Amino acid sequence: MLSHVEVTARVTVTPAAHFVWSNRLDFTHDCLVCLRVGRIIQLQHGMPYALCTGNEHPAAMRVSAFDATEQGAERRLRCRITSWWAPFNDQMEPDVQASELTAQPWVRLNYRVGCHTCRDNGVGEWLGIEGHLSSDTAPVTSSCPRCGTELITGAAPEINLVG
Repeated sequence: MLSHVEVTARVTVTPAAHFVWSNRLDFTHDCLVCLRVGRIIQLQHGMPYALCTGNEHPAAMRVSAFDATEQGAERRLRCRITSWWAPFNDQMEPDVQASELTAQPWVRLNYRVGCHTCRDNGVGEWLGIEGHLSSDTAPVTSSCPRCGTELITGAAPEINLVG
């Protein structure tokens, strides 16, 4: 059966920030290929399949929608993850049953941010700051590691099963 999960995230950027969502994300899901529950799956928008990190085999999942929007100082991301799903018992732990949305869903969304203050002061690598938002962390405030200027504030992403 085809299953869809929607991940949404939101950050607020300061005027000193240059912000871009990455098209890479990590997601926990029950892998229908290796029959393991709660695997970390690496996805990239534009790839026809994902990679299950167990032994990096292809997983029957993909990012089917990736919408990044801006509204004032707010940057939003909506990802739809589409996968093939069927009930199974974990191959190593037979008492554990797979579900359409894993028992403890988790996602990590990556981003890149640059500091306009450093750029304006002639720093060559002003855009190289990488970060991430995870669904298991409290709201994040990120500052430039060089000059200390506050760049973004982000809340934990949300994960929802959609019909």
